[in-house]
Amino acid sequence: MPSKSIKSTPSLRSSTKVHPQSSVKSDTQALVLNGNEPAVQQEPGTTPGTRPTSSAKQDAYTEALKRSLMESQIERDFLSGAALSRYNTGVEDHNLFSANTSTLSERMLTITTGFSFATTATAEGREIEDIEAEDFQEFRIETATDKMKVNLTDDLVVSLTPRDDGKPGINASWQSITEIRTDIFESRIAEKCAWFDLSGNSLKFDCYAGESNVLGTVKSRKLTPGQVPDMWSSFQSLEDLTFGQSCSEESTCKRGNLLRNIPTSIFAIKTLKVLSFSSNNLQEIPAEVANLVNLERLNLDDNELLEFQPALLELPKLKLLDLDNNSLEHVDLTTLPRTLRCLRLKGNNISHISLLPCKNSLYQLDLSCNNLKNVDSIAFKCLVKLKYFDLSSNVIEKVPGTIGKLENLRKLYLDDNMLETLNPSICLLQKLNVLNLSENSLSELPPEIGNLSCLRELHVENNELENLPGELDRITRLLTLCLSGNKLVAIPPVIARLSYLRDLLLFNNKIRKLDMTLLAPCQNLVVLGLAMNRIKVIPAEIAQLESVRIIQLDGNRLTTIPDGISEVKTLKYLSLCNNRIEYIPDSLSTLSNLVGLLMDGNSLTEVPTSIGQLKNLRVLSVRQNYIETIPESISLLVNIELMDICDNRLTRLPTTISEFNEQVELKTSNNQLTLPPQQVADKGIISIKAFLEAHGDAAEVESVQSEFETTAI
Repeated sequence: MPSKSIKSTPSLRSSTKVHPQSSVKSDTQALVLNGNEPAVQQEPGTTPGTRPTSSAKQDAYTEALKRSLMESQIERDFLSGAALSRYNTGVEDHNLFSANTSTLSERMLTITTGFSFATTATAEGREIEDIEAEDFQEFRIETATDKMKVNLTDDLVVSLTPRDDGKPGINASWQSITEIRTDIFESRIAEKCAWFDLSGNSLKFDCYAGESNVLGTVKSRKLTPGQVPDMWSSFQSLEDLTFGQSCSEESTCKRGNLLRNIPTSIFAIKTLKVLSFSSNNLQEIPAEVANLVNLERLNLDDNELLEFQPALLELPKLKLLDLDNNSLEHVDLTTLPRTLRCLRLKGNNISHISLLPCKNSLYQLDLSCNNLKNVDSIAFKCLVKLKYFDLSSNVIEKVPGTIGKLENLRKLYLDDNMLETLNPSICLLQKLNVLNLSENSLSELPPEIGNLSCLRELHVENNELENLPGELDRITRLLTLCLSGNKLVAIPPVIARLSYLRDLLLFNNKIRKLDMTLLAPCQNLVVLGLAMNRIKVIPAEIAQLESVRIIQLDGNRLTTIPDGISEVKTLKYLSLCNNRIEYIPDSLSTLSNLVGLLMDGNSLTEVPTSIGQLKNLRVLSVRQNYIETIPESISLLVNIELMDICDNRLTRLPTTISEFNEQVELKTSNNQLTLPPQQVADKGIISIKAFLEAHGDAAEVESVQSEFETTAI
């Protein structure tokens, strides 16, 4: 068994470790709370719901005014650069809002609802017709000097803005704030504010003395730069206070502040339901946190906490507690709030966890990326409601039999541990949908695994498997089977009996033959991954795969592409890099749905003229071959987005390449180009077009174009 050292420092999961789309761990976070997530902050300029007024004219005025204040929404289209990726990368929409509305031309209109609508008067402002002067009398105009509009900093003026749920609050995130004036704590805004977002700034709080008492009466308006006034008890209606937002695993941004301590007065806000200090510098949590009797969500991830605060488990309404990525070494969970649904402890230094039998309602427990070696102390029988359990990236050598007590478990992650055998008790988990056993030292799977009748995804990459048990065919609805990085010398026969299989990944094994008698029965197969094996021939029977969209055969010993592959009409991505293929057959041009063709590192000497018939091709990569010419028909690839022809023997590019859209990414480095010169071509399509327009020989261009048209006919 390979040795594995105990982790001594907190570590995030490696970014190279990607779970398939259907098993992304964050998907389960939505189910753990029996309530609504905090509402997304509303874009400034949008208006809250209407409120009946005393007359039809007032109603008409209100509606007309609202229409005049609405701002058009800007839609952004994102084009993913990873054209061949099967996984969706979530792009979070940052709601950045500049609250500076201090110009004299602005006014605040407060209707009977108590909300404020910000508007800017312009020389070309709209006129609201058919509204008589007396209709304005029941509306109160407030100027910038009124308390409903106040300085948050010396340069930033804020007012209440409703979000999607209609509750008024302040969005001051990402405003480069280094200090907060005390004015806001003494204003009417503090009384009415339901949510306050201060994430992504540079605020500090270091428990300074002499400026305030526990409930906060600041004696001086001038604070140490960066300090947050300890006067939060004046926010009598505050439900959601955010000093930091959680970052995704793929992101390296810090979206918190610089707080080392929590202002004491925050613990006097009895109305708080959501409190976030993600991505700050907190070193401890005071016991006064137990005073937040209505708190439902508490985010303390990405801080510097060394000790677990037992008072956190005394919060009577807490549903989510996030302590990811701190420096905790021991956690005592002998008592849990009965309301707690989600507990996150990923990326700490936890080597021991005390969890005694107790009644609890945990749905999600994340203990990944710690130093857990023995999990016998975890009382699995008391976690009967658990649906999501992550023990990945620890140093666990065995799993106790009591894990079979988790009768409601849907997703179990034991990847990146030190397991040599799999406890058959895991196969008692009748509701399990996802089982990840990757990156262990398993030499076999128990035959009882066939009892997991609800399993949809099985991941056993990077183990020492030489075969699969035949009982696996009892999992009739298995969709994803990942067997990459094992010791398989042939496709396991049981594969032929998994008729619902959609994704089959067999990368980096020792498979010598692509046995279609085993694959043909898999008529629902969409992804076939056989890269880095020892396959010499693609059989013509591959045409029997009527649903496959992605075929990956990189790093094998192929010398030809059979015509049979052109019969796979559903094929979208074909990757044959690092083989010994000498030519691209014309039959490949009949794959009308092909989007990506990758043939890097082969023995190609040319690109066929028929390539131009692949009208939907977006990615063409033939780098590191022996190609001497590119056909003029390349310009017919009207949807091309990326073409990589680096590291070949090209001396010239076809003149028709100038017909490419200027957005096309063309890579030409390490050739021997003279027309256009290599240094021109390396700068991309725009540079090539400019060169051809300035230096192109008209007669030569005409001759080449005529030859191309004759060939096409």
